[in-house]
Amino acid sequence: MTEEKPQRHGATEKRWVVYKVGGPALEDPGLIGPLADEIRRAGGPVVLVHGGGRYIERALKTLRIESQFVAGRRVTSPEAMEVVDMVLSGTVNKGLAAGLTAFGLLAIGLSGRDAGMIKARLEPGLGRVGVPEEIDVRPLWALWDAGYVPVLAPVSSGPSGESVNVNADEAALGVARALGARSLVYLSDVDGVRVGAAVAERLASSEAESRIADGTIAGGMVLKVRVALAAAQAGVPEVVVAGKARLTGGFRGTVIEAAPVGAAEVQR
Repeated sequence: MTEEKPQRHGATEKRWVVYKVGGPALEDPGLIGPLADEIRRAGGPVVLVHGGGRYIERALKTLRIESQFVAGRRVTSPEAMEVVDMVLSGTVNKGLAAGLTAFGLLAIGLSGRDAGMIKARLEPGLGRVGVPEEIDVRPLWALWDAGYVPVLAPVSSGPSGESVNVNADEAALGVARALGARSLVYLSDVDGVRVGAAVAERLASSEAESRIADGTIAGGMVLKVRVALAAAQAGVPEVVVAGKARLTGGFRGTVIEAAPVGAAEVQR
């Protein structure tokens, strides 16, 4: 990733918390209230970056547009990209912003294309799929200063200004780095990273890599853990993989650590 745009001049306030929201936290209306409470407890500026893969899948099936995945990424044709943009920047983004607003947070929905916030390079062989390359966080500061919570869809601008499908986990990482965030929380389908029969409370990089290699960590969790490790290694002080339980007063999630700290502890 190239250098991000300058951060807000003279920003010495409390550092940001970035949430990547997907799975139950995004799809269950009953969790919007607890999500709003979680944001209030953050104690500083917050931005939500959201996914919406299941919504996209349903829309593509309805329109009979075939989906293909390579290494966990959706190959995105120009036709499919229109659907991705419509669903993520439209239905999902505005629905989440409206839901949070209904629970007392003034949330504003926008996408990575607004004000050129996220510019992405294209991934070879995947069509309109990109990886964040340049991020301008000034619009996020402007919204927070005005009293709003930014809710960000990961649709971004490609090299020619075209809409590009960016993985929400990677978009959240890019935003966290650009903001100098103190915490990055991935809220998804699972309450943490499962190691064997238990959920790890803490997971060091060496343990994570070995568990990926032996297949203990598999499927969509591989990309999520790798992105979380990248965030920890990039200097984000706290990186957490969590789920519904975090919002309902239960397990707070797996803390991902950049440096080896010995065997991962597990929740009993």
